[in-house]
Amino acid sequence: MTQLITRKEIFQSKKRIASEIIKIQQSFYDDELLQSYKDDNEEHLYWEMFDTVKAEPESYSTHHKIIGLNHSDIDTYTGLLTQQLHLLLSGAGIKELIILSHLKLDFFGNRENRFEPLVKSYKQLEKITGTTTYKEAFRFNIDSLGEWVNILFWISRCDPSVSDYIFLFDPTEKIQFFICKYGNIHFAEFDNEQFTAAKLNKLGWTIIEGQEFDNFSSDGKISGRQIK
Repeated sequence: MTQLITRKEIFQSKKRIASEIIKIQQSFYDDELLQSYKDDNEEHLYWEMFDTVKAEPESYSTHHKIIGLNHSDIDTYTGLLTQQLHLLLSGAGIKELIILSHLKLDFFGNRENRFEPLVKSYKQLEKITGTTTYKEAFRFNIDSLGEWVNILFWISRCDPSVSDYIFLFDPTEKIQFFICKYGNIHFAEFDNEQFTAAKLNKLGWTIIEGQEFDNFSSDGKISGRQIK
């Protein structure tokens, strides 16, 4: 089951999660882009996107890794990815996740892209939100993980008009991750490192170092990816 929640609710109650969004918004803040919004009399739209950029983040240590699966069949990938993520999360005692994008942008991007897996993903998202536009956040039980992995994999892979970073956080604020366009998991732990490289290898993950690439095509091109 998925619950619709506001970004403000999360920022007020989850200070570590808020800090992660604050830090990434501050890293993306751009005076020149802000000025272009001002020139178009749309400054309010800029601050709507950067909805927590002026806040102060907490200080803590973070352990980052990029992990993936040695799997090249895209038709079965989201099922395997769900299985592996479920194993990882269950091992950490995580039963729920929060979805939050780095900027306050619409989760529904380019609806003119008729690539079938993307169309189906947006239809799934419509059923969850009950609408065709949504800029807030979600909280769900990991029993719904498969549905969300499928949605986020195809949206992140095929629609560059949505947020670059759609994060999944656990509500106890121990971990965060996002699925990139290649299907890899950009994984972070806060304070204590529970999932060492050795432990992740035992769980079936590959630690990715250096440049990422697409496992599902021979030429590196991503089928269905369109710029709006």
